[in-house]
Amino acid sequence: MNFGATIKKIRKDKNLTQKELSDGILTRSHLSQIETNNYFPSYDKFFLLLDRLNVVFEEFLFIQNDQKMQFKQQIRSKISEAANLNDTEKLKNLAITAKDLHEKTEDITYYHYMLICKALISYNMTHTVNDEMIKFVNPIKEYLFKMDNWYLYELKLFNNIIYSLTVEEALLFSRTSLKRLDNFQYFMEFQHTEQHIYLNLSTLCMEYEDFEAAKYFAEIAIEKAKKYTLVYEKICSEMNNAIARIKLGEGDKAYEVIKKNMLIINYLEFENLHKHFSKFLKKFKIEVDV
Repeated sequence: MNFGATIKKIRKDKNLTQKELSDGILTRSHLSQIETNNYFPSYDKFFLLLDRLNVVFEEFLFIQNDQKMQFKQQIRSKISEAANLNDTEKLKNLAITAKDLHEKTEDITYYHYMLICKALISYNMTHTVNDEMIKFVNPIKEYLFKMDNWYLYELKLFNNIIYSLTVEEALLFSRTSLKRLDNFQYFMEFQHTEQHIYLNLSTLCMEYEDFEAAKYFAEIAIEKAKKYTLVYEKICSEMNNAIARIKLGEGDKAYEVIKKNMLIINYLEFENLHKHFSKFLKKFKIEVDV
């Protein structure tokens, strides 16, 4: 579907006349020319039209692409899915795909996706941060350090590599990332990214046995999960917070929180999440009768 046809389709789907859509933005005749691909509006006019249609730019591209997700989004989504499932074979195939695409297009996004896949594969083999994983993440760290300002892409990159950083590096990066996140608070992607950063910072601090910091970040992560109604993330954040509180000697109700959430994890059949927290509980010598 071409540009003008997409505008026309959305307008008709929403039962708007050309006059209703164009009023105060451009002339009706100009809109008619846009819809027949004989005239292209300036960026400001285009976004005013999208605003009146109550359609965001990403949704417009999705409709224009015959309701198919753009390939960059597809591969990013597949990496996230494979990471959550600890699917090493899928990550290997995605790493090959990303490498081929980077060589063909020289698009740095695909290079970063390849590195993230390889880092995740390395982590899945030992379930610990290792030298090989750090080697794959280092180019992304260098890329982020060079940026004067971060946008959503850089924020998501940071979120993907938190586990491979030292606590000092993570806190240094997080000062930049969390400050920038305020600029994107009305974006849908912001909600997940913000919560995940706090959750991942909490998990990283747990790995380094900095339980005070782990508790602090987990508390913020819990509030963000509640605010954005993120059920899976709320469970993870509550588990981190409870483990940290037990290690700090504040475990009066924390054992019950762990027991409740492990039962929920079982009920929802989150097998990989159950394995993750079972290892965490064993690592920190916490026994809970589930």
